[in-house]
Amino acid sequence: MTALSKKIAMATMVGISVSAAVAGCSATAADGQEAPPGRSDGVAGSRSSSSRGPTYENGDYTAAGQYGSGPSTIRVSLTLDDDAITSVAVTPQATDPTSRDFQERFADAVPGLVVGKDIDDVRLDHIAGSSLTPDGFNAALRRIKEEATG
Repeated sequence: MTALSKKIAMATMVGISVSAAVAGCSATAADGQEAPPGRSDGVAGSRSSSSRGPTYENGDYTAAGQYGSGPSTIRVSLTLDDDAITSVAVTPQATDPTSRDFQERFADAVPGLVVGKDIDDVRLDHIAGSSLTPDGFNAALRRIKEEATG
């Protein structure tokens, strides 16, 4: 191996090591808690509200959220306890078979993503192959938050 080849190989290994180290790092929020990861789990990052106390009234809430140009709707029912979502059910409303399939897959995935989270920390993105249904969920969540503020 020539001297130039050795330098190129060494530079490549150093670059790979630095890239791997940076990829394994996570940002830290101002409050010392780990910042939310990217959107790999479909939940967009947001602020933490644990230090300010409950903002919303505990209880069961239901709202429909519209999305798309159709418009399509999806129904969201959830329970809040100290601003945390303790249970959630998403009810598909679509009649078109393709839309219904997306809504059903979305509905199956949502509980695992939002139960146990502060309602203000939840904003869903592309979930279970569905890119539009989360817009309806987020719209329903905004209505629920309005209702739960008293």
